[in-house]
Amino acid sequence: MTATCTLKEYELLDGTSTQKLFIHVTPAIIGIGLLGNILTMCVFIITDLKRQSVSILTIALAIVDSLVLLIPVSLLWLETLLKRELTDASPFWCRTHGFFDLTFTCCSSWLMVCIAFERFCAVWLPHHNKVLFTHRKIFFLVLSILFISTMLSTWFIFVVKMVTKTRTPNFTYTSSSIFRSSLKNITESFHFWQSWQPLSDNSTSLYYAKCGVNNDSLYDSMGMVSVVINYFLPFLFVFLLNSTVIYRLCRRGIVELTSSITVTLTLVCLVHLLCTLPFQCWWIYYEVPDQTGDCSWLKKKLTWRTITFTIRNINYMANFFLYSCSSKLFRDELKGLILLCLLPHEKYQSYHYRRQSLYDNMQQQNVSLIRLIMRRLSRTPDYTNGGVIVNPIGMAEHENGPVANL
Repeated sequence: MTATCTLKEYELLDGTSTQKLFIHVTPAIIGIGLLGNILTMCVFIITDLKRQSVSILTIALAIVDSLVLLIPVSLLWLETLLKRELTDASPFWCRTHGFFDLTFTCCSSWLMVCIAFERFCAVWLPHHNKVLFTHRKIFFLVLSILFISTMLSTWFIFVVKMVTKTRTPNFTYTSSSIFRSSLKNITESFHFWQSWQPLSDNSTSLYYAKCGVNNDSLYDSMGMVSVVINYFLPFLFVFLLNSTVIYRLCRRGIVELTSSITVTLTLVCLVHLLCTLPFQCWWIYYEVPDQTGDCSWLKKKLTWRTITFTIRNINYMANFFLYSCSSKLFRDELKGLILLCLLPHEKYQSYHYRRQSLYDNMQQQNVSLIRLIMRRLSRTPDYTNGGVIVNPIGMAEHENGPVANL
């Protein structure tokens, strides 16, 4: 990063086509993504798809993706739109803006790994998949991922804080209008508390608070570790698991592409790989030391950051459309759910719960020991007429026969 460049990010990219594209595209990504994730949660919570254990993972993924769009993505978009660094206006946002981004992206990436592993077991170990991935086990797995992601991201809170800096403005004109104009520009640039104090050399000094880093080397090293945990390792695992799933499906012969949940979730994982790969490459490029000594190198890095960041955000919006395009069952359940909301008639209310899901798994029902005993007793023959066994035709055997004497 350029040490001599004092301009802010929005000042470097002000008026560029990249910034304009980011300002116009990001609201669409946020709005469409939130709506799609809400519909996804409704489908997997209300409809027959909730019987699938993997539905807990898809619901958690939709929630985490929505939080990514709501907090870190929206915050950066507002800073670009308002041309103000909101992290400088509040100590809370200064310490937590990176924490939220790291936590939610880590959860999203490792939930994707769990989905890929669940499909791997469903394809390669179909007889053990229902035992390994029950609703209860997956629920605690999601809680564990959330807890671990939070713990791994807390480092950001301790390496940044509000720091006080000093700036001595250079006024070369004595006109009162020029003085007021310069003072206004300084105030808009820093938009935080300030105080004026005379110095020994009769100059005027400006004190302001800014969100800064305590230790640059620790920040860079921990940032690289977080990128490896949040992006590189999940990328590697998802790539390997999906490669084996695709290989298995190709050997088996992919059938019923429109209704196969394995094909749908595999497609979701592949889109995750494609959308997060450019941002990973940018982070490596970001660590390249400055070669120019001015702001041009930083401007080029921020330009590519904006492009790759936008591509990454598409991943948090696209899952609903992937489910809808690749799964006929998801479309049918969504259609039935919309009919229930828009047409609250008796036949539409009973439509959804009357139809039988293609993925109705009766093997997951808990059968008690008493129920098994009662079922066994119900299969025994009926004894009537004082111990005479009734044959299948319904007539008793001869009274002198061996069976009747028993």
